[in-house]
Amino acid sequence: MKIDRGNQYERATMKQSSNKRGADDSGDAPNDKSTDAPPEPLKDVVSSVQGGGSVLEMNTGLYSHGRNRALQSGAVNTQSEDVAALAEHARAMARQTYRDKYDPSQNAHDAMHEAEYKRMFGQRTEAEMGEQHAAANLRDAEVKLAGTPKAGTKPHAHPLLIAAFTVALTLTVAPTLHDLLTISDDMLAWFAATLSSALVGLMVTLAILSGRRSKLEWIGVTAGVILGLGLGAVRLSATSDAGDKGIAIGLTIVEIATVMLLEWLASGLRRRDEEWLPKHADETQAVAARDAAQADLSRWKVKVEELDEAIAAKIALVENRHNRNIHLPELEAVAIKAVMDGYNAGIAENVGRLRGVRYPVRRTA
Repeated sequence: MKIDRGNQYERATMKQSSNKRGADDSGDAPNDKSTDAPPEPLKDVVSSVQGGGSVLEMNTGLYSHGRNRALQSGAVNTQSEDVAALAEHARAMARQTYRDKYDPSQNAHDAMHEAEYKRMFGQRTEAEMGEQHAAANLRDAEVKLAGTPKAGTKPHAHPLLIAAFTVALTLTVAPTLHDLLTISDDMLAWFAATLSSALVGLMVTLAILSGRRSKLEWIGVTAGVILGLGLGAVRLSATSDAGDKGIAIGLTIVEIATVMLLEWLASGLRRRDEEWLPKHADETQAVAARDAAQADLSRWKVKVEELDEAIAAKIALVENRHNRNIHLPELEAVAIKAVMDGYNAGIAENVGRLRGVRYPVRRTA
């Protein structure tokens, strides 16, 4: 039966407006708001469509399709043309959803899928064994590293000692260089002599301390002693007074003593180097072995995870094929029932609107 839908909706709208005015005039404040929008029919019925399987998705989609068709057409009674169209659409969806039974013995694609699954399963078994071996190797490497003596930091002279020796040599060399300079300004002469002496002192100090691992370890000491003797000769040749000669000899002795003291410090560092280098080499090797074992274990773990995901995807495909392997007439009947349920629900909503039914929506906090 066909009716004048325009007049029906006009009467329903007028009736709903009068009802709304009556509710506004009353002093009541209901907990629920009224709205003309229909509620979601699947609310609190299907918690999540995704992951529910192809058949559930088909039924849900067909239900919504039938309901939407009824709402959009405004029908209050079942229309034969709507039923025919919806039934044909449901049969098409059922044919689209249907899948043949998974059977590697009859289907070439299923046989390839089965062979690939078995290959991946074998790889995962090997990967799990590799992961176990890598974990055992990592444990051994960590135990070895824990038992390796720690070398600590590289032996070195304290910066304050280097500064002290540099200052000592500067104080002995600066007066000699000052006497040799021909600068008229005495302050400038002392500045140039002090700067040059500091450079000489730093050179000698670093040469002796830095060359402690050299086979020719006495070269720095010999050069320092010769430098002191040379400066002493210069001092003696530049003075004729007995007192100045004594000062020149004293400065030379101080320079030579400073160089010998530097060599004593370098010899102590040399012995500590000889103890530190083997420990450092063993510790470095143990750390490298531990890092290599850790990297190998990480690679095996990643491979196992990738194979697990690939195998899970193939198992899901087989499960999906099994769930969708329903007799086609039965699947079509289920699809038609779903779409007609939605269509009838839409008709019921249309009738409710004509009777002035409004859908309550709970207020949100």
